[in-house]
Amino acid sequence: MAEVVHHFYPKLVELHNYSSANGLQQKMYNWNTLNAKVFKRLGFMATKQDCEACCNCKPGAVERVLKLIKVKIAKYKEEHGDASPGVAAQASDPMLTYQQQMVPQQQQQQMPVLQQHPMMMARPAPGPAPGVVGAAMPMGVMAPLSAKMNAAIAPEIIAEKDAVIAELRETNQILETKVRKLEQLVRLKDAKIQTLMAKLQAAGIA
Repeated sequence: MAEVVHHFYPKLVELHNYSSANGLQQKMYNWNTLNAKVFKRLGFMATKQDCEACCNCKPGAVERVLKLIKVKIAKYKEEHGDASPGVAAQASDPMLTYQQQMVPQQQQQQMPVLQQHPMMMARPAPGPAPGVVGAAMPMGVMAPLSAKMNAAIAPEIIAEKDAVIAELRETNQILETKVRKLEQLVRLKDAKIQTLMAKLQAAGIA
């Protein structure tokens, strides 16, 4: 998320303050830093619930925060003019501008590789699929985001399954204990019945 805001305001976001994180504590530290040093200067703050939801990779959380950032950046640009650092002067939609500028950057990064392989120069560069106007985020940002989301969701699913299995095992143990107690009561009753029958036989009643 810091990289997205850094594109529009590079002087406002110091990327070295945000390290890659897999743990919840480090993720929350990054979000709190972003709130205090960046979002606050833009006139808003992401709620603790939204930060925690993004850290836990809850469905729709990242999209909700991105929409909020998009609205706030547009509002900030409208209030402070086009001279704001990192924001294109002719862009009415900052997120769309980010997409449009990322595509040439990615193409420039690919050019040295193509120049080293003449056979690849003969192949046309892959273009966007027909009818696709544009994605919500560029692939350069979306791919690592999806990988992080999948990496965070998988342990949660495994932990949830393990918890269910542990609960079922505990329930099974409780049921087995109850069955053993019932069997013990049945044996005691049988023993009492046999004792009474023996007494009756000894008395000549049975």
